[in-house]
Amino acid sequence: MKTLILTTAIAMMMSFNLSAAPEGIKDSANMKVEIYQTNPESVDVYVAKTNDDLIKIKIYTETGSKLMVARVKKQSSRHIRFYMNELPEGKYFVCVEKDNETISKFTVNR
Repeated sequence: MKTLILTTAIAMMMSFNLSAAPEGIKDSANMKVEIYQTNPESVDVYVAKTNDDLIKIKIYTETGSKLMVARVKKQSSRHIRFYMNELPEGKYFVCVEKDNETISKFTVNR
């Protein structure tokens, strides 16, 4: 009986885990956002959208101070690399926003 309950609990946890999107990735019908870190020195942001949308990519410190803002308006897709190697050690947040609403967020530990 214990084995059956344990197996069921593990199966349920795995199904919840598979349905969750990884941090920094957002897909919808008219927009695709990917934020990823391939090395400890930089963060890459890829945005594919309709041409009329204004997307803002913002980098914040752990305390909420805004460090940088990049705008994507005219391009239908854009890939931007942010170099984080000159920033002091700490936690940073890379956010992709549309109409002041966060679409995707990624945490960077330096």
